[in-house]
Amino acid sequence: MFFLNYILFILLILFVHVIALSTQSLSSKKYFFGVYVNEIIIEEDSKTKINKDFKRKLNILLFLSMIIYMILKSIFNLNIGANIIISTTVYFVLFFFILKVEFKKVKDIKDDYLRKVKNNQIVHERVIVKEDEILHNQKKKIIKKFKILFGICLSISLISFLYVLINYKNMPDIIITHWGADGRPDGYSQKNIINVFFTNFLDVSMVLLFAVIAIGSILGNTYIDDSDLELNRKKAIKYLNGIGYSFFVLTISIQSITTTLPIFMIKQKSIPIWLTLSSCIIPVIIIIPIIYFYLMLSNIKPKNKNMYTVENDDEKWIYGFIYYNKEDPKLMVEKRLGMGWNMNMAHPLGKFITFILIFLVGGSLLICFI
Repeated sequence: MFFLNYILFILLILFVHVIALSTQSLSSKKYFFGVYVNEIIIEEDSKTKINKDFKRKLNILLFLSMIIYMILKSIFNLNIGANIIISTTVYFVLFFFILKVEFKKVKDIKDDYLRKVKNNQIVHERVIVKEDEILHNQKKKIIKKFKILFGICLSISLISFLYVLINYKNMPDIIITHWGADGRPDGYSQKNIINVFFTNFLDVSMVLLFAVIAIGSILGNTYIDDSDLELNRKKAIKYLNGIGYSFFVLTISIQSITTTLPIFMIKQKSIPIWLTLSSCIIPVIIIIPIIYFYLMLSNIKPKNKNMYTVENDDEKWIYGFIYYNKEDPKLMVEKRLGMGWNMNMAHPLGKFITFILIFLVGGSLLICFI
C-alpha cells in the first residue's frame, strides 16, 4: 500500500510532465508559445534557446512537485487524494507561470520584427478564412448525437443523486467520506447535507464540464484545406466524431467511480480495487486517442501562410492561453498552446465552465480533507 501511493503519483505526474514538455511540438506551427508567428520570421537559434529554457524549467518543476509530494506524505501524513491534488495543482500553477514567461519572450521578438517591417513599409497580405458551409451543416448532426450520449451520462449521475436522496434518512450518523487507493475506507465524517451530497455535486459538474468541452470542440470553427475539399470534409467528420466518442468514454470511465462512490457510502462498504484502478488508468489511456484526433484534425487545415482567422488576433489572448473575445460568438477556438480547443472566456458559457472548473478543483481538495 505504501509503494502503491508513490507509484500512482509518479505515473500521473510523469504523464502530465510528458504532455507539458510537448506543449510546443503539439501546437500548430503558426503559433510559438502562444504567439501568432505565421506573419513573422524567428531565427532557429532563438527558437532552440527558448525551447531549451522552457524544458529546463519544467524538469526543475517536476523535481519540485515530487519533493512536495514526499513532504506531504511523510511529514503531514495527508491521504493520497490530497497529496496528488495539491502536488499536481502546484505543478500546473507554476507551469502556466513558465508559459507566461516564454510567451513574453516570443512576443517581444514579434513586436521587434513588426517594428522593422513597418519601418521598411513591407505589407503582408492576409487571406481571411471561414468554415466550410457544408461541413458546418454536417457538424450539426454530430452535435445532436453527442447531446443525446452526454444526456445519458447526466441521467446516470442524477439517478445516483436520487438514490442517495431516498436513502439519506436511513444512513448512520457517521459515514465514509474517503477511500484509499486500495478501495478501503480511510476517512469518516458526520452525516450532513454537504458530506453526503458533495460527491454527487462533483459528479454532475464533471459530466457537464466534459459535455460542454466535447460538444463545444465539435461546434468550434473547423478550417479545412480546399485542395481536396470533399476528402478533407470526410476526414474532418471522422476526427470530430473521434473526439466526441473519446470524451464520452473519458466521462463514463471517471463516472464509474464518481456515481458509485455515494452508493458505497450508503452501503458503508469498500470499493473493489479493480474499480479504483480502472477509473484511474482508463482516463489516462483515453487521452492518447484524444491527442491523435486533435493532431489529425490539424493536419487538414489550410496550408496558406497568409491564412488569418478571428482567433489569430494576439490582442484577444492573455499570455497565449486565455482567450477573451466579446466579438467572437464561438465558445471554443483552436488552442495556441498544445492541441485542441480553448474556451472563449468572454462567452457566457465560458464563464460558467470556469466556475465549474474552480468548483471541481476546490471541491476535490476539500473532499480530501473532510
